[in-house]
Amino acid sequence: MYNKRFRHLQHKTTHCDNCGFVPEDLIQLDVVYKNGNTKDKSTDNLMTLCANCSRLYNKKIRRNKKILDLSVDSDITI
Repeated sequence: MYNKRFRHLQHKTTHCDNCGFVPEDLIQLDVVYKNGNTKDKSTDNLMTLCANCSRLYNKKIRRNKKILDLSVDSDITI
């Protein structure tokens, strides 16, 4: 059903693994990588989350990787 590039999507479950949300359509669920490494498509690294939990989870991963380090230049006046 899936080509090799998207074969990891076959591991999508029918509910959110975090909050238990059961969607009307499976498109409301996302497959995320537990360790943040998108190249590691092993079943142990995949988790199904609803859109809300997925955003929160990805934000936590980015924060741990220090990608969200936002700084404001105080010399700029508007």
